[in-house]
Amino acid sequence: MPHRLLSALNRASQVIAHPRGALWARCPLGPVPPGPGSVRSRARKQAVFAQTITPLRLATRAAVALGVLLVAGLLAATLVRMAPGFGMDERLLDVRLNQESLQAIQRQGGEQPNVVRYYGHYLRQLAHGDLGTSLSLGRPVRELLAERMAVSFRSGLSGLGLAWIAAILAATTLELLRRSFTEAVASVLSGALLCVPAAVVALASVYSGAAPAVAIAVILFPRIFRYLRDLARQACGAPHVLAAHALGLNPLRILTCHVVAPVLPELLALAGVSVSMAVGATVPVEALCDSPGVGQLVWQSALARDLPVLVNLTLLITALTVIANLIADTARSMREAQV
Repeated sequence: MPHRLLSALNRASQVIAHPRGALWARCPLGPVPPGPGSVRSRARKQAVFAQTITPLRLATRAAVALGVLLVAGLLAATLVRMAPGFGMDERLLDVRLNQESLQAIQRQGGEQPNVVRYYGHYLRQLAHGDLGTSLSLGRPVRELLAERMAVSFRSGLSGLGLAWIAAILAATTLELLRRSFTEAVASVLSGALLCVPAAVVALASVYSGAAPAVAIAVILFPRIFRYLRDLARQACGAPHVLAAHALGLNPLRILTCHVVAPVLPELLALAGVSVSMAVGATVPVEALCDSPGVGQLVWQSALARDLPVLVNLTLLITALTVIANLIADTARSMREAQV
């Protein structure tokens, strides 16, 4: 330990020049004047930053995202078309319907025999703003989404925010305490929450009377917390962090300036991934909690093999995921180029 402390003190005079952390704090020993190498490095990083935000790269990423959307919609239509029971309608068993009504229902279900042809027809309608009509509910898909989007957006965003706040507070507390016992307890609890299925969490929220946002936060918290804790643990082992501790700087200042700032690109990537996890958690939670959101509509449409609704919902969920990851990836590239 004394050898490690002396090594950290010897490097304390170079803390301010460290490219991955000391740019955000002031060293008591004063800044180190930049040398020729650091000037060349700064020029190289500025060139990389200029290349990162070129319109061509942004257009390429947007084209890839559009391709992912188109493929996701086609795969969703194919899976629904190949699912057992597709084309069967419970209304055909209704003895109150006459022969003409039964034939109309059969013709309605027979309009989708070819998946590729149906998907091409759907894309042409989508280009004109027509999302189609639900087969099971008999209403335009646009109206169904307009009624339920606000509920799902509120639940998902609230749950995601609660999960991030809880994860940041837990990771910060563990870093400030630096006790092996608290680390062990946090690891066991987060591991136990990871093992709990989303359906069990949703049912627990129903019996306890909690809002769907709470269930979403419980599902997301262990996933976000464990990654945050791993990032903090790796960043705290950096030499400039050891030097800051050796100089007696405030632990909270070390955490915010020397630990958080260098891992911002990874945090941005985690933010994009957490949006995808929030979308995935919203569907079972809303279905089991009987919340009138998009998740409940997904469940009802899957049971009814409602192809128009399922294709639109697949494109919507894929678009949210792709856009979130695209924004996070672009912000991460820009941040890495600036550092």
